[in-house]
Amino acid sequence: MRVEVKMTGLDGVLDTLRKLPPEVVSKKGGPVLRSLRKGASVLVKQARENFHAEALDPGKSGINQITGFTEKAIVARRRAPPPGERGERVVVTVLPRTHPGGRQYRGRTIKANDIAFIMEVGSSTQPAAPWLRPAYAAKKGEAMRVIEKTLVGDVNRIVARLSKGK
Repeated sequence: MRVEVKMTGLDGVLDTLRKLPPEVVSKKGGPVLRSLRKGASVLVKQARENFHAEALDPGKSGINQITGFTEKAIVARRRAPPPGERGERVVVTVLPRTHPGGRQYRGRTIKANDIAFIMEVGSSTQPAAPWLRPAYAAKKGEAMRVIEKTLVGDVNRIVARLSKGK
């Protein structure tokens, strides 16, 4: 399952960013990456809360017994932009960590991302208990406000610092 958000209508902001010095848009991401990470953290927090709430019902398979292991594997990660595009990209994902208990299914150890996927979309023995899509729906507006506020504040701070140096 993949949900992508493209921010449009920011052409003027992006043009301004391209004209700014390397401190703003660096290989380390600068304020753009920082603001995306802060916005993604809002989604991660809600996704973890939703996952925990959905995991309270173990279902037929019992795959979602509450240990907190899969919840902790829900993170925001920097990823390369899609082919042919430029810019920063931060995704909310579940790390493929192996649980210390090492539960097996068909000779393969089940990982945290397997459990999260089964919870989100369901299986033949586990009814779907969406946790990521509702987190996005509930917090997308707040995440966008955090991104905007952080980005504007960081760019203003850099511009002020650079204008003092001239």
